Amino acid sequence: MSFLASINKKKILIVGAGLAGATIARILSENNFKIKVIEKRHHIAGNIYDFININNERIHKYGPHLLHCNKNSKALKFLSRFTNWIKYEHRVRALLSDGRTTPLPINKLTLEDVYSKKFLNEKEVKDFLDNIRNTKIIPKNTDEFFEANVGNKLADLFFRPYTEKMWGTSPKNLSTSVGSRLPIRTNDDDRYFNDDFQALPKDGYTKMIANMLNHKNIDLSLNTNFKSQMISEFDQSFLCIPIDKFYNFKFGILPYRSIIFEERKENSINLPSPVINFTDKSPYTRKTQWDLLPNSKKSSENFKTITYERPCSMNENPGEYYYPVQTIESKKIYEKYNKLSKLEKKITFCGRSGLYKYIDMIPAVTIHQKIAYDFLKNCN
Repeated sequence: MSFLASINKKKILIVGAGLAGATIARILSENNFKIKVIEKRHHIAGNIYDFININNERIHKYGPHLLHCNKNSKALKFLSRFTNWIKYEHRVRALLSDGRTTPLPINKLTLEDVYSKKFLNEKEVKDFLDNIRNTKIIPKNTDEFFEANVGNKLADLFFRPYTEKMWGTSPKNLSTSVGSRLPIRTNDDDRYFNDDFQALPKDGYTKMIANMLNHKNIDLSLNTNFKSQMISEFDQSFLCIPIDKFYNFKFGILPYRSIIFEERKENSINLPSPVINFTDKSPYTRKTQWDLLPNSKKSSENFKTITYERPCSMNENPGEYYYPVQTIESKKIYEKYNKLSKLEKKITFCGRSGLYKYIDMIPAVTIHQKIAYDFLKNCN
């Protein structure tokens, strides 16, 4: 029997029909593996799932997802096989205590709003930031990262309350990797991202994932829970599931934050940007007006759908794993699970909960392309 013929007989299990699982499924299916994809939810696309509601608005069920990357990205080239794009540069504004809104990330315009002064050029902005930030500390946690980069006033106004309600713990308990996701600009560029490619899928993320899973070698089952005995039925399993749960929490529970999404019908005028962040101590972190996104139609009714996001514990929203809480202790726990998983011959952990890492969309594709191609190499 030829090597290729033996590969054709190999059966692969992929648990999770989100972006990570779909990326692996597509690559391996095109290399003649027989793929079984199971998904516990009633829909594909994981947390990037979107749909058209009765008002013709395209809703991202699990919060807004915005694709941004280098235009030469290999991951983008891969995804572009399965969707056309609508160019879109995302903007976010923060609600201030006096009812005004101001751009996020912090830039020249934000500083002018907060400090009621004008800056003539970027050098003046840089000098001002250098004067208010604490340049004497080497950050060991997110709280110190804020102080070192924007000073205490801006940290208290925009970041500390937001971070605490988002993560359910003080920024002092979070690694600097959490704070480092927040850029600071010295110009008046009010785009949320500055990548040279920013877009939304023309027909939505769900359609894009459906196209990825549309292959003769892929068999998909929704509303299907993973059971450990399934592994014995396949030659290799790629598991987008919580790694600590798989090992029966042997080394302890890895902490996550979840999100409650509250959809409201509002008769208000358009928001000043599609997303408004609540940086105060209110329970919500942001709200999104969906018909302001270019791949959504305008609401066909007098009201608009606005989604409010409220972070919560896993106890309040069981089974909905959104944000791994990266603390010094949780990283130690994960490394124990990761070390144990390396001993597995027929199992690879994937996705946000399998790798215990918050992953943006393009990095998610890149990481799981590598996982798939490494597996193919090892088959040789």
